[in-house]
Amino acid sequence: MTMPEPPPGLVWPASTRKQEIPATRGARQIIFAVMVLLLSVGCVPSIRSTVVDVRATIDQAAFDRAYKAITLVLIEKGFDIKMKDPDLRIITTEYQKFADLSGWPPFDFFLQVKAMVRDVPGGGGEIALWPKVKEQNRINQNAFTEHPFTVQAAENDGKNKTSRSEAMEKGQVLFQSLVQAIADALGPSAGPFKKTIQQVEMTGM
Repeated sequence: MTMPEPPPGLVWPASTRKQEIPATRGARQIIFAVMVLLLSVGCVPSIRSTVVDVRATIDQAAFDRAYKAITLVLIEKGFDIKMKDPDLRIITTEYQKFADLSGWPPFDFFLQVKAMVRDVPGGGGEIALWPKVKEQNRINQNAFTEHPFTVQAAENDGKNKTSRSEAMEKGQVLFQSLVQAIADALGPSAGPFKKTIQQVEMTGM
């Protein structure tokens, strides 16, 4: 506790003035220890799995049918088309909202999908899908990040689950339903879709 200033012409005894020093020093030490603890917790690295792309083989004779099927599925799933080129058989959607988080500041989550039907070296062809996520501050729409699609590891299901990871799971369900709808539309002319997963080390809480 800090002592008030003495009246003019008077000086507090030395023993009284020194009483505040240990208390102040102890409070500073506690604050410093708490700050170090918070920083150490926030800097623990974690491994996240991100979906680089999803691919499936396709007969070259079915290229045009595959491109039309992908376009139709994207539209049926509610995606608006940002860009498409039938000659190159490439299509990119606008971002579609799939989740939101309350709190301060509130955030919205959006999914964008780029798709291409293309030749592969050595003959044959493939379908490739690239998902991308945007996290946007609802209060300030200029504050956003774009990154690869993050998936929840199976061994962590139900453990240490955050609101953000739950939001990502909603996006994962949407993307998987889109992939499944494309596979159903193409039938045996396309092989099974396979994910390319990349492990990324991230630091943060």
